[in-house]
Amino acid sequence: MQRFKTVFVLAALALATPTVFATPAAARTEQFVYHWELRKLAALFGGILIPGEGEGRLTFESQGDGHLMAELLITSEHSEEGEFWRYGAEIDTDDGETIKAWSSYVWRGKQDSDSTEIDEGGVIDVASGIYRIRKTLPDRPHTMRIWSEGKIYPVVVTPEGVEERKMPGGDRIRARHFRVSGLELPGERYWKGHLDLWFALDEASTPVEIRFDRTLLGVQLRLVSATVESTPTATASDLQASR
Repeated sequence: MQRFKTVFVLAALALATPTVFATPAAARTEQFVYHWELRKLAALFGGILIPGEGEGRLTFESQGDGHLMAELLITSEHSEEGEFWRYGAEIDTDDGETIKAWSSYVWRGKQDSDSTEIDEGGVIDVASGIYRIRKTLPDRPHTMRIWSEGKIYPVVVTPEGVEERKMPGGDRIRARHFRVSGLELPGERYWKGHLDLWFALDEASTPVEIRFDRTLLGVQLRLVSATVESTPTATASDLQASR
């Protein structure tokens, strides 16, 4: 328990960011490692037909040019079939817009992959949605559009208030809760799912818990550790000295 507290506090201090959507002065990589478990009816089959738990890695990697790569990878060492889910996006950090989104999975004998250039403003995918909500922390419901498996759906992002969440080591963290859910509009596709996000009450808004819910499948990810690495951007004097 004490180890998790130490890791969490150090990560929160290291990840603190004073501005929203500011282009970083250095290449920067944040990585959050989670333990995930199945929820709902699918949990009854965990370890029998499908993996019931595993590791999730959420990575935000700035490119030093105002763009950022965001990716969520969910895997399990218990999977004999090499099953995984992957959600990724390229984001323009100047305005928070998603430039490109991709997803792929191998799950229960099925597999698929999609990749799309996003030319419609206000569209997010899972990875860029986590990034945008984390940076803006909206204080009232607002609509967005989510890219999922090659299709775009209207959704509503709703702040659910501050809640206490229990971490894998037993520690309890107070966090802001946001829910992304489908919005029924005439002539539009309906997204049959929920994405719940909890961000710690620290300057970095550390994402301490993520939860996906579909009709019969629910996946809950709870934070185990967080790290940040920075690579200083080369200056003109640095380049001159290297010649």
